[in-house]
Amino acid sequence: MEIDCSSEGDAMSHHVLVACMPKSASTFISSAMANAVNLNSINLIPSYGRREQELCEIRLAQNAELDYVAQHHIKHSTWTEELCSDYDVSIIVLIRSLFDVVVSIRDHVHRESPVNPFFYLDKQHLNRDRAELEHMIAMLAIPWYINFYMGWRSSKAARIFMYEDFIADPDKAVGEMLAFAGIPADTAQIAAGLEAAKSKGSRINVGKAGRGMDLKPETVKMILDMMAAYPEIQDDPYVRMMKTQAARILATGADEAVAQPPLPAAGRPMVRPSFAMRARRYFRRKARLLGKRRNPLIAAGLLAIAALYYAFLYNLIPNSLMGGRIDDLIVPAACVFVAAKLLTRTKVRPVPVPFRANDAAASASSH
Repeated sequence: MEIDCSSEGDAMSHHVLVACMPKSASTFISSAMANAVNLNSINLIPSYGRREQELCEIRLAQNAELDYVAQHHIKHSTWTEELCSDYDVSIIVLIRSLFDVVVSIRDHVHRESPVNPFFYLDKQHLNRDRAELEHMIAMLAIPWYINFYMGWRSSKAARIFMYEDFIADPDKAVGEMLAFAGIPADTAQIAAGLEAAKSKGSRINVGKAGRGMDLKPETVKMILDMMAAYPEIQDDPYVRMMKTQAARILATGADEAVAQPPLPAAGRPMVRPSFAMRARRYFRRKARLLGKRRNPLIAAGLLAIAALYYAFLYNLIPNSLMGGRIDDLIVPAACVFVAAKLLTRTKVRPVPVPFRANDAAASASSH
């Protein structure tokens, strides 16, 4: 099932933005599209981690001459639509059952990293039992997902595709996505693109619909309550599909307790920058503060000099000579005066950090 939010079927450019719910097979689908029709796989944001993945216009301008596909967890906004219109970017939106998403996120945070842009989670929160962690994910992450869906549902420029339809018929789903973007592709190209995505190890966790069947009834009911806040979506095919799934989950929970498989083993530890790199960054930041910002650290240093001078060096000119007491005050006073000027005229301006493609690629591996 796809939801056509476009008002006209005009051919689009060969710039494709896959705006996707996390854990919706977006990495795999983007790779399949790129391999099928030789699109460049790029990113249109300067950083990952906990940062919301809003588009960077500089990146859009830099890549305007390329045919590309970019995959980001980005919510809808008028500004995003305007950028995509200005740079001829077709918007494909990927969504997935919210119940299945909870389970997939649970696996992801154990196997890879708890760091993400849509809710706060850290290592210390992973020591909860399965049901408690799933409930926490539903409570904190699912509001972002509903916001994502409601925003893109209102868009006239995007087309929404469901993960469940992709799993049922990958060739058909990818073909429809490319057709919406105005990129011709035959069945052989699409099949080759899907095979290349598999062979290159593009991430797709379990690759099946219905993973939320083991959720606790209270978690399912909480998600249903969130969706009920929007009466206008209750007849959407996407919401109807989730209501049907919820009914099955609740019926199963009423009949028998579902045996819970063990949590996935923790994967590789999170990669941290080396000590040398962190040390370089520390001193580079301090240099920026000292050299460019008239930072209060300079003022503190001057005050320290004034105190040391007054305590130990105050009598450089013997007091018995003419003006001998002037040096006792003039040097400390000068230091205090300059420190006060620095403190009252401190101007903190943002320091631009250059984008480095290898940093983004490394960050992308954890999302």
